[in-house]
Amino acid sequence: MGAVPELERDETQTPPMPRPELKVLSPEELKAIVSMHLLWTKAPSKGKRGDLSYCALSGIDLGGLDLHSLSFPGADLSGARLNDCNLAECDFFGANLSGAYLRGAKLRRAILRGARLAGTDLEGADLHDADLREGVLYRHRGTKRIGGIEVDGAAEGEMTNFFRADLSNAKLSGSIFKGAKLAGAIMANATMVGADFTGCDMSGVDLRGANLSGTNFTNAIMVGARMVGVSIDKTVFTGADLTGLLPEDISEVKAWARDAKLDPPPVNNRDNLPEVLSTHEKWLQSDGRVGQQAVFERADLSRLDFSDRMLRLVVFRQCSLAGADFSRARLFAVDFGGSDLRQALFRGAKLNGGSFEGADLSTADMAGARIAPLPLAGGAGQIPTSFRGAKLNRSLFAGAEVEAGDFSDTALAGTPLPLRS
Repeated sequence: MGAVPELERDETQTPPMPRPELKVLSPEELKAIVSMHLLWTKAPSKGKRGDLSYCALSGIDLGGLDLHSLSFPGADLSGARLNDCNLAECDFFGANLSGAYLRGAKLRRAILRGARLAGTDLEGADLHDADLREGVLYRHRGTKRIGGIEVDGAAEGEMTNFFRADLSNAKLSGSIFKGAKLAGAIMANATMVGADFTGCDMSGVDLRGANLSGTNFTNAIMVGARMVGVSIDKTVFTGADLTGLLPEDISEVKAWARDAKLDPPPVNNRDNLPEVLSTHEKWLQSDGRVGQQAVFERADLSRLDFSDRMLRLVVFRQCSLAGADFSRARLFAVDFGGSDLRQALFRGAKLNGGSFEGADLSTADMAGARIAPLPLAGGAGQIPTSFRGAKLNRSLFAGAEVEAGDFSDTALAGTPLPLRS
């Protein structure tokens, strides 16, 4: 990427320099710049890399184009339609993207320092390695002139839609995301020192490995967030909703989240598991007249051995079962909803009518397993085994027999399923 002109100045040493006005392009000029850039992306020797710095581009429609590496520093792109664009490595330093449409856009390694993102729609966008840190486009004193470049010290994402956006490894330090929609976003290993997420919807956000030093999550909704391996120092969680977190995630943040909303401690856990399962068996044999159903919620049951056991109607909801062994187990209508089953073993297991909805089965081993529906008594139908919304990335199904199952909305990267035709 070419060097960005020197945009930052220190007014304590030199007098303020005149600010550039936004340049208005004719349709012909804009078409020529974009056309030459598109040619440059395919044949650099024939085309020319586009430069739309400080241009008035409000409401422009460039949806679906390959504009990677184009320069937009200081440009007004408010309300622009850039859905599904390839904007990888583009330079938006200090640009105004307020209300712009960037759904599904590719923004890998894009520079968004000091950019305005208020009301921007970035649903499903790929911002892997993007830079949204503080950035000063132009330091000034006095009143701003009408029509001039609008200046912001930090990248702002107020009321912005980042739903399921990929912000992994992104540089977000000092950025302002007040009220932004970040539900389901991937922010793993991102650096967000001193960033402000006040009032954000961050339900199910993946923050694993992120640097949260000095980050403000006041009143943020962080239900079911993943936070293993985060760096925390002077992080603020006042009034934040941290319910639905797995035990391993709670342990990372609990010391800094005393004034946040947390789930009550689980009633059942690994310590009383034998007793709970014994009472559950009495409940089954007596048709519910004696005993009690085994329900484990948010319990840490990781690496426990359930191999060769028969479990019926047991509930493991939002539990940590990473590395647990269910090899050759017979599982009837067992509920694993929302649980962490990474690297769990189900080799040779029989799964009938269970629920893995929203569970993380990444790298789980289902080799030789039989997945089938559970027939109801009296021929009243059957209960399918559901993997709806589960993560099955790099899971192993070698030799497995999938008679029927609901795999809608699942993440299946690298996981071929042996579905029976």
